[in-house]
Amino acid sequence: MLLHKIENTHFSSSESVIIEYILEHVYDLETLTIQELADKTHTSAPLFIRLSKKLGYDGWIDFKKDFIKEIEYLNHETDIDASIPFTINDDIMKISNHLLQLEYETLKETHELLNHDDLQTALRLLRQSKVIELYGSGMNYLLAKEFALQLFYLGKHTLISQTPNDECTLAAMSDESHCAILISYSGETKMIKDVLTILKRKGVKTIGITCLADNTLSQGVDICLRLSSKEMLRTKIGMFSSTSSLQYLLNILYAGIFSFDYEKNLNYKIHLSQQSDQRISGFKYIDENNGNKKL
Repeated sequence: MLLHKIENTHFSSSESVIIEYILEHVYDLETLTIQELADKTHTSAPLFIRLSKKLGYDGWIDFKKDFIKEIEYLNHETDIDASIPFTINDDIMKISNHLLQLEYETLKETHELLNHDDLQTALRLLRQSKVIELYGSGMNYLLAKEFALQLFYLGKHTLISQTPNDECTLAAMSDESHCAILISYSGETKMIKDVLTILKRKGVKTIGITCLADNTLSQGVDICLRLSSKEMLRTKIGMFSSTSSLQYLLNILYAGIFSFDYEKNLNYKIHLSQQSDQRISGFKYIDENNGNKKL
């Protein structure tokens, strides 16, 4: 995120004065001109522009827009801490209520971060590709594998590494007919960065799923979808928020692919189930009569 970039950037003493001021007076930035800000900080207008460029922006206006947007996002009122959603004194029912609330807030926030054009472009890349590759580690890998399985049942050719350290080899075997989804909450996972370098060299279209940060992944992919980003990288009880956010995005992508040829996919799914799924639960509301239940 932009605040993380600010924390990890070396500033001159004059630039540090500006940073300190804008952090304390975020909502004044909307109305004050660059010269008025320079007067209040006893600096100069060109210094604001130089600081913005040091942080990767063309000028002050672009930096100010993203800075205010990020602060508003982080200050958005939330009832539950995404990193530590319950405490030592909470009983199991209070914990369950907190996790329910966190789930709701996470999904709502992920939905609000969706951009229609980016989502449509991502779906177009996935639909037009002959092969969909998926890359992630840890829990991201498991959710990606579940997503690949869902696409497999639609007859879509998917690839995901089956053993650790196999990701770069898989990427090296790809070509321009492929589309790859790369998942990393931080956007700086070494494996993801290595794979991204190979995929770009091979001409593969790429979709990134990451936090709100302006990181290596978001900068390098063709299209980037954003995860709810209030869960700390290390100081957390579990990955409750980030996994819910990722699952939601993958479900949206799956639904988008499914809906593109809805009747064909629905009939194909039902046909496969009728041929292979003989399960009976004993609960009459979900059991079907040999797969012949009318829809």
